[in-house]
Amino acid sequence: MRSAKLAAAAQSLNRASGIDGAAFCLAFLTDRARAPEPETVINALPPGAAVILRDYEAPDRAALAQKLKTLCTAHSVLFLIGADLALAQAIDADGVHFPSWKTIRPAPGMIAAAACHSAWELEKAASAGAQLALLSPVFATQSHPGGQTLGAARFKSIARTSPLPVLALGGVDETNAGRLAGRNVAGLAAISAFLPD
Repeated sequence: MRSAKLAAAAQSLNRASGIDGAAFCLAFLTDRARAPEPETVINALPPGAAVILRDYEAPDRAALAQKLKTLCTAHSVLFLIGADLALAQAIDADGVHFPSWKTIRPAPGMIAAAACHSAWELEKAASAGAQLALLSPVFATQSHPGGQTLGAARFKSIARTSPLPVLALGGVDETNAGRLAGRNVAGLAAISAFLPD
């Protein structure tokens, strides 16, 4: 597990961001194909980090959500449900992560995070009530093999003018996160970076 190194990198980004009070600065996104045992990652996360349940097509998603929410609560880790406000409310999750294909509908008392890929999407998410954005893909990523990436310079440029704090997502790990430090870059999110090499 590289959670401690990732947490240090995320905290370093957060300190350099000029942001005070982002909901979280480190997030693990579930992915059954690459991380079939998310419990192992959750057990290693520091308090205050977040877990975002993606696995949109999981047939047992509600049961999985409840199981992971219970574990996150025990570790003082925030738990967000991807794309499903009703499920998030049903299990008393800490928030909802809205993919770019989903309409953002913030709920009182819940964190609203948004997936964004451009300055325009950041503006749209902010006007819809999101409090935080995951801006991606920064670097090449297994989630979107062969896809176009932002690169460090473009990522920092978009983040600098963002109306929301952003977390860097997509190929970001403890070895390259420092290249992304700048205004509004509140931390990082990842899948593979949390897993053993």
